[in-house]
Amino acid sequence: MLIDSVKPDVKTAMENKLQQVEALALGESYVTRRRAAVINVLDEVVGETAIAPPVYICEVVRKMRIAPRLRLDEIHAAMKQAAKIYSSESVAGLSPAEYVQLTHCVIGLPASIIERSLIETSEVLMMMPEIIKASMPHGAIWHVDDSRVAEGCALFSRRADVLAVLTGGNGPGAHALWPQALAFGYRILIKPSVREPFTAQRLVSSLQQVGLGNYVALIPTDHQGADEMVSAADLSIIYGGQDIVNKYHSNPKVLIQGPGRSKIVVGSDVNIDEAVSLVARSVSALGGTACVSASAVLIEGDPVDFGQRLSEAFDQMDAEEAFPLGSSNTTALLQKSLYPEKNEDLRLFGEQTSSGYILRPCVTVVDNPIDPLIQRELPFPCVTVAPYDRLKSSQMLSDSLVVTVFSKKPEILGAVLSNTTISNVYAGDIPTTWMAPLVPHDGYLSEFLMHSRGVRIQKNWFT
Repeated sequence: MLIDSVKPDVKTAMENKLQQVEALALGESYVTRRRAAVINVLDEVVGETAIAPPVYICEVVRKMRIAPRLRLDEIHAAMKQAAKIYSSESVAGLSPAEYVQLTHCVIGLPASIIERSLIETSEVLMMMPEIIKASMPHGAIWHVDDSRVAEGCALFSRRADVLAVLTGGNGPGAHALWPQALAFGYRILIKPSVREPFTAQRLVSSLQQVGLGNYVALIPTDHQGADEMVSAADLSIIYGGQDIVNKYHSNPKVLIQGPGRSKIVVGSDVNIDEAVSLVARSVSALGGTACVSASAVLIEGDPVDFGQRLSEAFDQMDAEEAFPLGSSNTTALLQKSLYPEKNEDLRLFGEQTSSGYILRPCVTVVDNPIDPLIQRELPFPCVTVAPYDRLKSSQMLSDSLVVTVFSKKPEILGAVLSNTTISNVYAGDIPTTWMAPLVPHDGYLSEFLMHSRGVRIQKNWFT
């Protein structure tokens, strides 16, 4: 929805109470005439974002490339200061509590998830030197003033200078990842999602307040502007669905953060109640919208019985505390996808509350270990229960972001570990949503942003 389509008198009244998200670059904001509305799950306009034109984006990239540089230790110190601002202070006119509530009402995730993300992103900023060191080759150095260059060593270097990040709007957690690029010294342009631009606004504003305005820019824009960002930047990280994967999969300059299709394999040797509890937590945690939220479980046993038990476990959860909210339009689209023959009754997802429709979990049981529904991923708690077959299931586990093995059978864990297309493998009572700052998410980000070069400088050569 473009704000320009609203009558002028109505627009003026709306602007007085809407959260405004402007472009921010090089310490200055840029207000555009073309704007997009931010809608909450009740279909109310609660904010608006600028739509930065391609010519502005091109000029920002040009100026960022020639802007003064800081040492990495100066960047890291500033990021620690920004962490405190981000989690504890009013930013862009919003207190932490106001930010949480506004974000909750536009994406529908439980407020507790957004509060936790606020704290976790702050913690990531605080420990950034440790995080990037964990992803650095053991024998490499950061600077040529290190004494080891006299004997020859590896220099850990950026592959480029400018990074574009096109974020998604499912949840705020993605904004804990791209700051690693800043810690490596990249200049970064962030395109926030129109659905939820407030996390990006809060984080970029916090970073700019501590002197990093030459390094991070907030670029709210449309599809044309997004294409310009990818073209003007050296490298890009892009969040999205299968359409994004199809568009950029052959572009070596783009790192795609697409569907996770995370899964759990349950062996016949474990306690069934413990397995159900693990799966229920993995599906519902983070509102079921994250790439690490489990979307399929493969059972070495009776999938029908497991599916029934899982549905009962979901019924015992506090719906308003655990499950996301959706708008009437989102609910209708999801329902049409899941129940095409019952598209008149939105109550299939649960009652309508004063805050929106509760998107209750959907459990689908299939009897074919290679059923295409095993790869289905939707933006709410939705899980397919299927039989596990050691040979046939391997192809269904391929390219999963996370696979948790809930079994002590060596042959099951061995089969999963041997599938090197799986990004993360956990064994035991560990939900697919488990993450830690020093553990790679989809590989280390440094694998895309950095490389090692051999370097040797004769001792006293410059003295």
